[in-house]
Amino acid sequence: MGYQVRGTTQMTAEELSAVKQLVKVCNEHDEIDLKINPDMLTRRSGTHTEDFLCYEDDQLVGFLGMYVFHGAEAEVSGMVHPQYRRKGIFRAMQAQAAEECQQRKIPEQLFIVQRESLSGKACMEQWGAQYKFSEYWMDLEGEKKNVPVCAIQMRAAEKADLETLIWLNVHGFQMEEEQAREMSKRIEGESNSKTYLILVEDKPVGKISAMISEGKGFIFGFCVHPDHQGKGYGRQALAKTIELIFEQGYEEMSLEVACENSHALGLYESCGFVVKSANDYYKLLL
Repeated sequence: MGYQVRGTTQMTAEELSAVKQLVKVCNEHDEIDLKINPDMLTRRSGTHTEDFLCYEDDQLVGFLGMYVFHGAEAEVSGMVHPQYRRKGIFRAMQAQAAEECQQRKIPEQLFIVQRESLSGKACMEQWGAQYKFSEYWMDLEGEKKNVPVCAIQMRAAEKADLETLIWLNVHGFQMEEEQAREMSKRIEGESNSKTYLILVEDKPVGKISAMISEGKGFIFGFCVHPDHQGKGYGRQALAKTIELIFEQGYEEMSLEVACENSHALGLYESCGFVVKSANDYYKLLL
């Protein structure tokens, strides 16, 4: 075996640059758009080993990153240089990542596979990973849509709103409370993102988060409580969030939405978002 895998709690600027270059090589070769969450890679806590780099002759030939939003699973994304595939590199990186998960008592890995990645799908089939769900990646295109007459108000969430945000995650995303609590606390600690409460007559009915990453806006964590869906509040909140990002000087923005959620897909399309690619998620029990 001529390669070496090394795990790290925080990558250097040089390592981050090499990972981005590797992503570019793989994207061009496979004609795909890999999701590696580059903004998250630059803000690792330095507490846990979550990035695994593989070198051969001092060249970065493989990368695997883990993204742990709550203790029930670790999302995983990675790639191997086209000229170094079929050497067991991805399996070697995954084995170290799995060991880290087991030490942290994380029971499963959730692999993010770009839909057009033939090598990624073949790997999941070989490992016996189970397909779980898919998400569309959407970009805002064209002219701004007219903002509807607003029945909502929005304000930035504060520390005192934590329990409200957890309540909205539980009901809006059908999450377990423990997972919702972990995720809400993690997002609260993100310095480059902001979460807004969606209010109707001063009562919270939903929430939406936005961040700036690599010079463009990204919208996430968007939900409306089931009791208040179908009333136009979601479209109003999304339109307001787009305006807030525009006001910061950013005209490019993206988001992700579950493929099965046709209502949400239609909502985003009505505000000018267009589907660009899809990621399939595969579960591997540890």
